[in-house]
Amino acid sequence: AKLKGASLIVGVDSNDERLAVARRLGANVTLNTKNGDPVPEIKRLTEGRGVDVAIEALGRQETFENALRAIRPGGTLSSLGVYSGKLVAPYEAFYAGLGDQKIVTTLCPGGKERMRRLMTMVESRRVDLTALVTHKFALDQIQEAFDLFSHQRDGVLKVALYPDATRVQGGREVVGV
Repeated sequence: AKLKGASLIVGVDSNDERLAVARRLGANVTLNTKNGDPVPEIKRLTEGRGVDVAIEALGRQETFENALRAIRPGGTLSSLGVYSGKLVAPYEAFYAGLGDQKIVTTLCPGGKERMRRLMTMVESRRVDLTALVTHKFALDQIQEAFDLFSHQRDGVLKVALYPDATRVQGGREVVGV
C-alpha cells in the first residue's frame, strides 16, 4: 500500500499477532474487532470521509459489509477473500449506487502481470514479506499445511511449501511465531 502511495494504512483483524505483523509491515493504525466495530474509528481517522480503498481478505459476509461501509463515496472495495458460502451485497440505497463505489472481486487482481511486479519488488528488496511466513512444510505435507492454515492454529499467518524437503528441517518448521 505504501509503494502505491497510501498515506494512511489501517489494519483490521481480531488477532493481536496479525495486527503486530501489520504494524511491522507498515500499517499506521491497527484496530482489533474484538474491541468493537472498526468502521466508526476508520471514519474518525479519515475525518468522516472513509477510505479510498478497502481490501477484504477474510472471506466473511460481515467483513465484506464492514469494508463496504468503510470506503468513501467513489472508493473501491477489493474483495480477495475466499467465501465458503453465499455472499450478499447489501441493498441499502447508499450501497446500491448512490455512493458510486466500485467492488472488485477476484483472487488475484491484475492477474499474472501483478504477480510479476510483486515478485520483482520482493526480489529487489523493495518489500520484505518474510514476516508473513510463519510455517514451512515440505510439499508432501500439503494436507497438514492446509489443515493448519484453514484452522488458523499455532499463530499461522502464511505457510510456505517447499518441493525440496531438505529445505524444511525435520518436516514442519515454525518461523517466528
